[in-house]
Amino acid sequence: MAEIVVCPACGVKNRVRGGMRGVPLCGKCRQPLPAAGPAAGPADVVRQLTTENFESAIRLSPDPVLVDFWAAWCQPCRLMAEVLEKFAQTRPGVTLAKVDIDAEPGLASQHQIFGVPTLVLFVKGREVHRVSGARGEAELAAEFRPWLEKK
Repeated sequence: MAEIVVCPACGVKNRVRGGMRGVPLCGKCRQPLPAAGPAAGPADVVRQLTTENFESAIRLSPDPVLVDFWAAWCQPCRLMAEVLEKFAQTRPGVTLAKVDIDAEPGLASQHQIFGVPTLVLFVKGREVHRVSGARGEAELAAEFRPWLEKK
């Protein structure tokens, strides 16, 4: 299924097929496009980041991106998934993304993930804050408030 993605560099609408390999480029200016998918959509739409789309999804996102580094075997990670969905639902200007550290060990190493779950907040392509370990929704709100309330 194809989605329309607006190029942040030139504003042209581009059709991007889901499941595409590599980073999609704008048809007009050839600049990288952000990962397809609604940037601030419903919480059931969570971006799955891979080595191919991580950089463009973080760097080109107009909204803060909260990345959950997780593993399928990790019980606290599975508990955090529900908390993160509720957290993202109440903050429509935040994109929630996930990285499976077993499927993407290079990303985990590159971002120095030593334990899961680890949440990393990126604003305008830069890491601004990280939290390791399971947390409740109120604790997450308090941890990330300084960066999410800035506009």
